[in-house]
Amino acid sequence: MISVVGDYMKKAVGMGEIMIQMNPTGKGALKYQTVFERHVAGSEANIIIQMQRLGIQTSFITSVGDDQFGEIISSTLRAEGTNTSGVKVDPDHPTGIYFVQRSYPVPNKTKVFYYRKGSAASFLSSEDINESLFENTDLFLVSGITPALSEKCMNAALKAIEICERKRIKIAFDTNIRVNLLQNAQKALEVLSVFIQKAQILFTGTGDLSFLFGSDFTDNIKSMSKIAKNAELLVIKKGEEGALCLDLSSGKKFEHPSYPVEVIDELGAGDAFDGAFLAGILKGHSIEQNLKYGCAAGAMTVSLKGDIEPLPSWKDLELFIETFETNDEKLLR
Repeated sequence: MISVVGDYMKKAVGMGEIMIQMNPTGKGALKYQTVFERHVAGSEANIIIQMQRLGIQTSFITSVGDDQFGEIISSTLRAEGTNTSGVKVDPDHPTGIYFVQRSYPVPNKTKVFYYRKGSAASFLSSEDINESLFENTDLFLVSGITPALSEKCMNAALKAIEICERKRIKIAFDTNIRVNLLQNAQKALEVLSVFIQKAQILFTGTGDLSFLFGSDFTDNIKSMSKIAKNAELLVIKKGEEGALCLDLSSGKKFEHPSYPVEVIDELGAGDAFDGAFLAGILKGHSIEQNLKYGCAAGAMTVSLKGDIEPLPSWKDLELFIETFETNDEKLLR
């Protein structure tokens, strides 16, 4: 079991693509939306910013275009307090962008249309991964999106993993499967297995497990555990059913239910969960507490538009949890 006392582990480095999100003010088919809000989002960046808001010193590695969208992304990271010395400005390739379609064709479900082919982030290479970016680092985070973007990104992520192994830096990996990038289970396992094997903290979800291994949840956990040779914690996000964590070193299982909220935009819930869980690990909180924080952060994120804007502080999390627990007690009386 991972055990950290106080603020000893307090620096995290993340790596991945950050894009411009265009989120309509209304719900329904994208072709009928005429007014959009501009947001900044990207799975690994969302996680890192959540950790930063929860008192962890963070840095981020990515590449953005030499354009105004790239400037927005860099300034957003800096405004959050995240170190941007690992952000490369690429003069030859643009910043990625995507559009969101909410509550159509399925109510409360979000669909995404990506325009990221040839983006600056997809050209991030191993040459851009400098060992100095990992000085005094306690945890490195990457997800399955990054190595799936391109061979260059795959090699960059592998170099980062190699540095972390040499420096004894904890590795957190979220499978975070994007079907449009990985197409099928065979390709997904080819791309992701090495990262699953290397991670000490492994995040996945019921959807990812089904995509990789099939329909039986128990068998899927066993299949994932066989690949995750170095994992100490296997965390499984179950959406509306909450989350569970397997402490593979002790064999103990921990679970926490979700918090029922009105869903405005389901994007970013898993990222908020990861960020709160990892911040709790670095702060020395128990697995039970971290599952609670993660579920609360995810619920808070889906209740508003945007991925970054709803990410809570510790004070916000505590108030949210206290409010729900107080209301539950009233209902039991």
